[in-house]
Amino acid sequence: MNIDLRAYRQKAGMDQVQVANILGISHEEVCLYEQAPETVPMGLLIKWLQIFGVDIAVAMSAPIPQLKAIDPGTPYTELYRRLNLVNQYIDAASPVDTFNLPTQPTTPNDLKKQLKLYKQKPNVVLTGGFDAGKSHMANALLGGKNLPVGYQPATRVITFIRHIDDRPEWLKENVLIFDEDFWFKDEKGKQIIDLLFLDNQERCETHCVQSGNFDILQKYGVHGEYEDIAAHAALVYMDSPLLKACNLIDLPGYSDQPDEVSKDVAKANSAAQIADVLLYASPAKGHINGQDMIRLGSLMRLLPAPENECSNFPTLGNLFIVATHADPSISDEDLKGISDKAAKRLYNNLSETVLERRREQTNRAITEADLRQRLFTFWSERPDRCQHLFDELTKILGESLPDVRMHRIDREMKAIKEDNAKKYVSLIEVYETNLTAIEAKNAQRSQLEALEANESSRQQETEQKREKVCQRIQHLKQDTRTSFQKYTQQLLTVESVESIIRNKYDEKKEAKEFLAGYLIEKLQNEIEQIIKVNSDKFRHEIEDFLKSYEVKLPNLNVCINIPFDFLGAFLGGLAGLNSIGALSAWAAALGNLGGYILVAKLVSLLSALGIGFGFTGGTAGVIAAVAAIGGPIVLFIGLSAAFAFGVWGLLGESWQKRLAKQTVKYFEEQNICQKFCEGIDEYWQDTANSFEKGADAVETDWSNKYLPHLRDITSATPESKEHIEEIVKKLQQLTDFFAEIPWLNINLQC
Repeated sequence: MNIDLRAYRQKAGMDQVQVANILGISHEEVCLYEQAPETVPMGLLIKWLQIFGVDIAVAMSAPIPQLKAIDPGTPYTELYRRLNLVNQYIDAASPVDTFNLPTQPTTPNDLKKQLKLYKQKPNVVLTGGFDAGKSHMANALLGGKNLPVGYQPATRVITFIRHIDDRPEWLKENVLIFDEDFWFKDEKGKQIIDLLFLDNQERCETHCVQSGNFDILQKYGVHGEYEDIAAHAALVYMDSPLLKACNLIDLPGYSDQPDEVSKDVAKANSAAQIADVLLYASPAKGHINGQDMIRLGSLMRLLPAPENECSNFPTLGNLFIVATHADPSISDEDLKGISDKAAKRLYNNLSETVLERRREQTNRAITEADLRQRLFTFWSERPDRCQHLFDELTKILGESLPDVRMHRIDREMKAIKEDNAKKYVSLIEVYETNLTAIEAKNAQRSQLEALEANESSRQQETEQKREKVCQRIQHLKQDTRTSFQKYTQQLLTVESVESIIRNKYDEKKEAKEFLAGYLIEKLQNEIEQIIKVNSDKFRHEIEDFLKSYEVKLPNLNVCINIPFDFLGAFLGGLAGLNSIGALSAWAAALGNLGGYILVAKLVSLLSALGIGFGFTGGTAGVIAAVAAIGGPIVLFIGLSAAFAFGVWGLLGESWQKRLAKQTVKYFEEQNICQKFCEGIDEYWQDTANSFEKGADAVETDWSNKYLPHLRDITSATPESKEHIEEIVKKLQQLTDFFAEIPWLNINLQC
């Protein structure tokens, strides 16, 4: 029996609760029966169809158009082959043990860890409001009905869906439910989503609260009877062609209540930051309302820009805004008009802020027509209303994104290969010079003594520079606050807001719904710009500070001029920090970082700053950092303001003046400027904290590793000579290893 009860209900304009009340059953049963209509008892089925005026015989004979699952093919076969070849090369290479250098060199094992990241598929993140039909769309994309769906807010966990072939050998179940401690938390207690954990047997077994098949997901992955189970994330394995090209991540929906009280929203916000492709679902009726507008602004700030890696990548190609519930009660002409109007509203509200940032980031013009290309429709029972979405997503996942990914990995592998080989050749020359001059012990030791005698002066100079950096941070924080407060005072006046209303909105209803979000966007955009400028200024303070560790005594002979890797030491001190404030601008400007990309503990940091998929440096790290700070605050303020505007009367004065007054009053009552300033303080406090950790690490490495190492290698003892010979031997091994990595040039059309 192939009867689409859901399609009949939605065509009649009814929800599951209404149907349940008429039939005398629960809406949970309606949800389950709609997923499996063949299980509905015949008597109940007849009564059910009568609600919609449909004869049972007609319903049973009516053909249902079938929508095929997305099949992007296997676009990473060649990449995996090449990565496996490098893995085999690593396994066959002679092991290089760690040895005593001030900064530990990159080893084959570090490269092996990096290859695990390169094998990760891109993440397609599906998000939107609580009743936007996300899970239903996910099922259609996957070609099954395994994800729970329902009228009421259903999904309560972050659901990570992977291909069955990606399931580790030690794992036998298709579904696992994890508690919130499965993820690491940063220094502020925020969860860090790391997909490598999904392959970690110990973590999975320790934090799994339930496991089994898809019925487990229906029980514990949704709101309802099993709410007391501390479920945070679900890991699902299934055989779907889509999953050969990506991971699909289905997020809990944004609630219709103030978002600061919703745990689901916190989960959604944490996982949205790992999106390589974003699918935002919003119902066709009421498509892209004020709440959607604000959320899209925050989400788009965090979305990577693959356009920077490949010029062939479509503009905004990893953004999909989908009008769901595009049922037959909406004509084709009306449906097109819905998307046209939504694109116009989006462009009107975001062009000066998020889209302008994207233009700067990608060096591309972004027009309203470009944005309109990223709006799609979805109704699974009408393939013609889904096909454009499916075709475009198939192209992005099967062609465009793999090209970008291959281009980035190719670039990084060349940097890893060339930079490390050059680095170790240079070190070998230095140590060999020391080795041949080992007899000149008196000159060497006297020069080392001069270096050590200069320590007191160097420490004093370094401490002064350190204090100068701390003072500079406080100055930049105050400058950021003052500049932002000045802008806020200019923007949030009745005259200014009224002018915005008259210039941007023709209708009262539109102005009431979107004005708050637009003003928040303006404030967010200004704070980004101020922080970007001040973060760029701060780069010079860091560079000047690190020069304190350059060996620069005029009489220091080159034979003991072993370079001190102060950059590696400082970056190492930042490891484990998730928020580093203005240091993100400094690190993003360091260049390719081929010599550091393999430092395992820096992987997540460098990914966030421009080395990871989709980013190519520049200001992306700064903008993402600001968005991470301001996003949830902005979301709450904007939604609250939109709700308040919805109940205001607009009588007496012109509606523009009235709305302007109410808006300014509301923003003042909400202390919006102060809340943004708290975000500014947090940003610069993160800068101060991370600088202190980096500075401590450099000083520790200099005093406890570098100077003792110089004493060791300048000694004329046989042990010292043997030590240097062993260092040279191992450095030569590393030089040969990196130089001979089997990674040939690829001619990519990007």
